[in-house]
Amino acid sequence: MDTYSRLLEVCSAVFEGEIDPATITIDASLREDIGINSIGLLYMAMAIEEEFGIKFTNDDFPGLQTVKDVVDLIEKKVQQ
Repeated sequence: MDTYSRLLEVCSAVFEGEIDPATITIDASLREDIGINSIGLLYMAMAIEEEFGIKFTNDDFPGLQTVKDVVDLIEKKVQQ
């Protein structure tokens, strides 16, 4: 399973009933298109860390704007 598909599963579990999974496209904006706020981003980050066995730092988050940004960051962290 690719990173994007796994991310979709994580987001579906974290935001069950709150976010329509159809809005989580690769080019979707985390805030404007999907509606993820800073608390939601924190919950999502914790679930991603568990799913992928990675750790985020505070420096990782300011540049995250789209789902693609998250996928790219996950893939970078997995390779480290």
